[in-house]
Amino acid sequence: SKATVSVLNCGFAVTPPTMARRPAASVLGELHWRSGASLAADIGAGRVTSTAALEAFISRVEAFDGKVNAVVVKDYARARARAAEADAALERGERWGPLHGVPMTVKENNDVEGLVSSCGYAMLKGNVALAHSEAVQRLVDAGAVIFGKTNLPVGINDVQSFNPVYGCTSNPYDAARTPGGSSGGSAAALAAGLCPLELGGDIGGSIRTPAHCCGLWGLKPTYGLISTRGGKCVLPDAPVSFADSTGFTPLDLVVKGPLARYPEDLALLLDVLAGPGGAERRGWTLSLPRPAAKPLSEYRVAVWGDDALCPVDSDVKTAVSKVVAVLKAHNAVVDEAARPPFTAAEMFDTYLQLLAAAENCGLGAEDAAAAFAAADGAAGAGDAARQARWIGQRHHAWFAAHKRRLLFCEQMEAFFKEYDFVIMPICASTAWPHDHSGPNDQPFWKVGDRVIHGADGQATPYHKQVYWAALATLCYLPSVTFPTGRAASNGMPVGLQAIGAKYMDHACITFADVLAQAGGSAFQFAPPAGYV
Repeated sequence: SKATVSVLNCGFAVTPPTMARRPAASVLGELHWRSGASLAADIGAGRVTSTAALEAFISRVEAFDGKVNAVVVKDYARARARAAEADAALERGERWGPLHGVPMTVKENNDVEGLVSSCGYAMLKGNVALAHSEAVQRLVDAGAVIFGKTNLPVGINDVQSFNPVYGCTSNPYDAARTPGGSSGGSAAALAAGLCPLELGGDIGGSIRTPAHCCGLWGLKPTYGLISTRGGKCVLPDAPVSFADSTGFTPLDLVVKGPLARYPEDLALLLDVLAGPGGAERRGWTLSLPRPAAKPLSEYRVAVWGDDALCPVDSDVKTAVSKVVAVLKAHNAVVDEAARPPFTAAEMFDTYLQLLAAAENCGLGAEDAAAAFAAADGAAGAGDAARQARWIGQRHHAWFAAHKRRLLFCEQMEAFFKEYDFVIMPICASTAWPHDHSGPNDQPFWKVGDRVIHGADGQATPYHKQVYWAALATLCYLPSVTFPTGRAASNGMPVGLQAIGAKYMDHACITFADVLAQAGGSAFQFAPPAGYV
């Protein structure tokens, strides 16, 4: 069957919602708020059929997606056939895997055989995938029933989610605000109860920012842990794809990872998705550490709660203070002054230099020549001049930055011998009002005029908001986003991130879960008003 496309325009104002209580989700009528793990268990035990679960989510999409425009590619007919196959298989005693029969959606740039992968480019709206990406194939092999794809910004290149192919996605907690990006459709779909699980991606907070904006859990995994082969588009004149769908060396900094409403679902999807891809499967296997949960009093936690390079507003400061209070109340070792030996400026500049290279690796010959000329002519120490030099940098300049990155990685490894985790903000403010003023000439990482407005009149330059995403991305570290409640200024969700040592992804999930349980209901997902 052909996929269908929905389009919604943004720009209308609504009143910020009030705090909603998490529903019990014990009957089929509340199935849309279930965790993916519990839904998989119920399908496997015969308490709910895959077909019934799928129809429940399709009904939610048809009833509620008009408000948010999250699920923009729909594949209902094939999903219904696969759900029926999943039910029949269980009757025969066959179980495909840990996601047997569980309906879910994936971000639009993930290749699903037979569906469009446009990355929001009008020129690619007819680009139909010939095969699953490796990550999608893992989901399918585990038994998932993929019934749609979710929205994203043009070129996966913004911290909002709008494009000329599918239109704009809104935040379920306030439709006048963005759900974040680039996995904004993923987050909006989860928060609105349109799906139980999602697959996103991250290079500049693209999992973490939407999870923060929509009160969710998200995992930016250790770099290289989940295959990125497939799932992004190749521009017609570009010799290299954005995420290397050709199956060779993956693009620097980019990861794929899960978003969910509950931490157990991050662990479930991590186990499904993680592992070698392509030729690497011949040579190595994966064995991630899986430490057991322990009392907060046994954790050593560094807190990097604010920074002059990207100051956070009062809503985020309050969230950090709440987390510190919970940790201290449970006798955790908390150090709010702990920092790695490199400076924040060194770290951020190195990240921005490598990010500029990654974001521009697919330039055609004409654009590359212009970038080299601009780099050679850029003088001074200002942000715009440095960025021009980084966009057109030669390999020796990139390699010097890479060597600094490797040193920072070693220093973070030493840091995590003294501390188990570091807690940091994700953004300088809560989700901000839609701003479509400069998506083409100013993507999320580029110097320009766009500003993100927070509480207390705070204004963060658009290109500076990736500061809080930089450390984990630059140093290949896992980071788990977790909710901390709603902001006093506007009622929007506020999330923070717990970053750990490389390959301690499960440990990050477990720690954040223990912390959230200690923090009480404010640290749990709460559905937006009007969607319960």
